[in-house]
Amino acid sequence: MKNLRRFLSCLLAVTMLLALGITAYAAEFTDVPAGSDYAEAVQWASNNGYIYGYGDGRFGVNDNVTRAQLATIFHRAAGTPAASGTSRFSDAEAGAYYINALSWAENAGLIAGYPDGRFGVNDPVTRQQVATILWRWAGSPAASAENYADENAISAYAQTAVDWSRSNGIIDARSDGRFAPTDNATRGEIVSALYNYMGKTSTPPASTGNGKILVAYFSASGNTEAVANAIADTLDADLFELIPESPYTSADLNWTDSGSRVNAEHDDPAKQDVKLADTTVDNWADYDTVFIGYPIWWGIAAWPVNDFVKNNDFTGKTVIPFCTSTSSGLGQSGELLKEMAGTGNWQEGRRFTERASQSDIAAWANGLDLPKADTQPAQSGESKVLVAYFSMPETTNPNNMTTEEANSTVVIDGEVLGNTQYMAQVIQRTTNADIYRIEPQTPYPTDHTTLVDQARDEQNQDTRPAIKDSISSFDSYDTIFIGYPIWWSDLPQILYTFFDTYDFSGKTVIPFSTHGGSSFAGTPATIQRLEPNAKMLDGLTISRNSIQDAEQEIITWVNGLNY
Repeated sequence: MKNLRRFLSCLLAVTMLLALGITAYAAEFTDVPAGSDYAEAVQWASNNGYIYGYGDGRFGVNDNVTRAQLATIFHRAAGTPAASGTSRFSDAEAGAYYINALSWAENAGLIAGYPDGRFGVNDPVTRQQVATILWRWAGSPAASAENYADENAISAYAQTAVDWSRSNGIIDARSDGRFAPTDNATRGEIVSALYNYMGKTSTPPASTGNGKILVAYFSASGNTEAVANAIADTLDADLFELIPESPYTSADLNWTDSGSRVNAEHDDPAKQDVKLADTTVDNWADYDTVFIGYPIWWGIAAWPVNDFVKNNDFTGKTVIPFCTSTSSGLGQSGELLKEMAGTGNWQEGRRFTERASQSDIAAWANGLDLPKADTQPAQSGESKVLVAYFSMPETTNPNNMTTEEANSTVVIDGEVLGNTQYMAQVIQRTTNADIYRIEPQTPYPTDHTTLVDQARDEQNQDTRPAIKDSISSFDSYDTIFIGYPIWWSDLPQILYTFFDTYDFSGKTVIPFSTHGGSSFAGTPATIQRLEPNAKMLDGLTISRNSIQDAEQEIITWVNGLNY
């Protein structure tokens, strides 16, 4: 069902796997004697196709493992779940063997990139990093264990993970009792840790098959096929061509000839029941999203697609029509197919001209709100994240704003948002967290001068403005992003109410703010003083002059955090 170009691309990628080894499953490796420390784990990993040996008969048990190789091994162990096939990381090569694994590992929250936009594809992975990644895979559970001899050398972000590893027997200590957290992890250690994790934890990773995308299309002259291929390449989707039992010839498609086949079918609806050679899609139940493509014929979808629509059950699937035409729009073609199907969640489609560029098609496809693949490993005690923020839009009208209003707001797609509100929404989308807006019981004034004066009065009087609503199940959150504007070089007083209300002991707190030139103004230290038993991570503050174009900066920052 994959097109030939995709198959050849995959074949090329396979030839690049020398770093992971390409030998077929071997009964034994020359450097892994039977009964040795890693023998059972190595054979298990090789037999399951997670990692192979080298062409010279060795496994390379003591060789280092790079971050890209680690992502690939774990991606295979998870069942090779669907991934985007693209990467935002600057050092990731398009089409490289690891590209799907990187996308999966990042989206699953297992491996983040560096703040400079790199993934570190060729960087060796350390023992404490392996412990942390597997710990995240297990759901970041609470853990405690006896200290290692070099406990002080373990980084703060990895301490709970290493405790979890020790209590579950995931990664063995060195013979001298050290964990050696910064030592590079070897291939033998990696497969042993993975083997121990999948064999000893109650939540081994599983591939659900959810989130898969199919592009089904009928193309008469090749225009629709080109669009279908572009969508499939963009979304890493499968292709299914709708081919009539009696294919159309060029003469059949000549609509200027009154005696042509398409004219005869148009004039006699009974002839529009065109049978397809095949309407059955392998593993149909696995697809959550189905694109259906066709040329427009006389203002409606080319009728060969009808046989496919009538013979498949779209229940529970998102269906997106798309068409190609010289001048006609999508019209009612999608609605008519929806009525014909009777099932499915049909979305508004898109019409493309014969000159549509791949970049235009990709931009449309990437902008769709499609069901996401369930790439998160099965978890117990899942770590919950909350984005809490206070923000003050001083207007709801994007037109004729005063300078002060424009400074404290951002207009996105015609909607006026407070600067901090916008940051909070980007963080929420990036982390898939819950979100909570800190609102006062008595609303603040929207007039800028009045608001500024009230903020100064509250600060001078150390006021604690009452908060309108409370957070349900606050104790269930492990990580909390907290956002606010800088008012008079300090937190808004309502933030003091917020910290007085809730106990952040044991939680990870990540501040973010917007400012007019004062940066954070020392507020993270203030938060740490108010919540001494919380773990503080480095925050992000953005000038009000830059907020309009800061989306990627926010996303990069979030993805670079270890929490």
